[in-house]
Amino acid sequence: MLKEITPDNVISSNASYKDEFAALQAIRPHAVITTNYDNTMESIFSGYEAIVGKQVLRYNLNAYGEVYHIHGSVDDPATIVINKDDYDIWHRESKYFAAKLLTYFAEHPVIIFGYSLTDTNVRTVLEDIGAIVADETGLIANVLQAIFDEKLKGDAVQTEIAIPTDGSHFRIKALQTNSLTDVFHALAARHDLKDVNPALVRALAARAMKLTRSDIPSGNIEVDYHTLEGIVDNDDALPSLLGITKADDVNKSHPYTLSIVGEKLGYPGWNGAHKLIQQIKNENGVDLKSTDNRYHCAVKVGKKDTSISRKYSDALVALLKKARDGKPYTISM
Repeated sequence: MLKEITPDNVISSNASYKDEFAALQAIRPHAVITTNYDNTMESIFSGYEAIVGKQVLRYNLNAYGEVYHIHGSVDDPATIVINKDDYDIWHRESKYFAAKLLTYFAEHPVIIFGYSLTDTNVRTVLEDIGAIVADETGLIANVLQAIFDEKLKGDAVQTEIAIPTDGSHFRIKALQTNSLTDVFHALAARHDLKDVNPALVRALAARAMKLTRSDIPSGNIEVDYHTLEGIVDNDDALPSLLGITKADDVNKSHPYTLSIVGEKLGYPGWNGAHKLIQQIKNENGVDLKSTDNRYHCAVKVGKKDTSISRKYSDALVALLKKARDGKPYTISM
């Protein structure tokens, strides 16, 4: 039943929260950890792979683009943690989960949405993590809890809150806000993974792992070590060998002005392309120009905040062609 009522496209099916979901989608997090059973996160973060239940314990958490369902998934009902016996087993194994998740807590900022620290599951994991990564004052510095408070007046307020435990004294940072959309926009503006294909990154990482751990040591392939020795210390040579081009220049990833986009679509200028962008916003609640993403990038060209030049990509041209022709399209920020 839960699987049946979960929409395939959360953003387009929920008019009340379109902007909030679109802002969340633009973040492109390294990974999502959830206790929810449904596939909402996979709907929002296109291309992310679901890792369910005990699969987390056997999975390489250095990969990018996963949704970890640590309490199971509707796609595999046997994995769902729902009754007392299920939770008793989960609590006995929680230290294994905490040890596995330590990679993220040690190397990435972790932001908690939608959970209270009174939640036993969250508290248990944070206690185990805190015992390893907390500083001498008990602060787990790279963990922040976002607390939605619709009664809050004015700007967001950052504080610290204690984790209620029996003996240890750990704290995390907290951000009280009356707009999660603003929080999502701020995170999207700061992240580096603006135009990444999660499936491609995972495939590349998995192949590299198999190559170094299995194929080369076992002698299954012939290796030209002289060639490899010449490129491993060259930051530019190895990506080129793999067919990867550095995209530090926005003109490479987003080479077009809106006028050029319009011309590519058969219009005399920018106005036709602008109308299609507005059409997509009206149909899906997604403002392609609200953040830097795979379709659009705002480039600073002067000292004033308003001094920006908007650039657009081939991905936008392809998307607008489908919108122009009335064909089905999907948006992947």
